[in-house]
Amino acid sequence: MSRAWRDLTPGERSLMDLLLTKQFPGVEALRSQLETARVSRIDAEGSLQFRVRGPLAEVQERVPTEGYYFDADVDYRPAVNVLLHVVEGKLHELEVYKDDGSPIQVSLAMLDLDRFHLL
Repeated sequence: MSRAWRDLTPGERSLMDLLLTKQFPGVEALRSQLETARVSRIDAEGSLQFRVRGPLAEVQERVPTEGYYFDADVDYRPAVNVLLHVVEGKLHELEVYKDDGSPIQVSLAMLDLDRFHLL
């Protein structure tokens, strides 16, 4: 995959904002880091790696927030899972994968956030 760094798309930014509505230790620092975020797509599923600046987040878990949506026009499995990874206090990766490993039909770019379930 490309290692070109770019700004978040409006849809990616909206999803990140939604993931960071969850309250947990370090969320304010991650919100601050998000303002400086540059990303690079790292796989065919749409996972993103981050480059950020800002205060370090003192999170208690590597994946402090996550969610899922159902692919295509179904309201059941297989789900597309979205996990936000934090490493050494910094936004590190937005991991995207489908439960059954099949190709994702509804990408993050096409996702209606009303279909996203925050865990």
